[in-house]
Amino acid sequence: MLLFSGVPFSFGGDDLIAPTRSLEGHRETLGRLTVVSEPPDLEVFLDGSQIGRTPVWLKQVKPGPHELRVMRSETDVFVEPGKTLTLSHFKDTFIVVPEEREAGKELAPAPETLAEGRKRMMPPEEEKPRDPTPWERFLNKTSPNF
Repeated sequence: MLLFSGVPFSFGGDDLIAPTRSLEGHRETLGRLTVVSEPPDLEVFLDGSQIGRTPVWLKQVKPGPHELRVMRSETDVFVEPGKTLTLSHFKDTFIVVPEEREAGKELAPAPETLAEGRKRMMPPEEEKPRDPTPWERFLNKTSPNF
């Protein structure tokens, strides 16, 4: 043990204090809550505590069951860990807004299907002759103004 400026200082492992907490271990994944309303600017209460005024965007909450109140309307909600629950309040009714799907999944048909559909909708080119554009007539010297 050394004495440094009147304060005892030690390099030995015997004097170390065991940690009371660690960074590893249980870490709860929070969920998110979004509440919108028509009209906007209504007070929102979650489990009896005010969490803001509508719209409330991505408010982090503990996962599990909660009681949500907007004006006179109340509903029980369940927030899943790591997920966003979006609710719309309109005419004293809550509407659960589904999560957005990944872009391109089940929202539009495959490109091959679109191409086949366009081919079927278009008449064959042999049946309908195409008129030349004014630019094509100019280049071919068939324009009446040439």
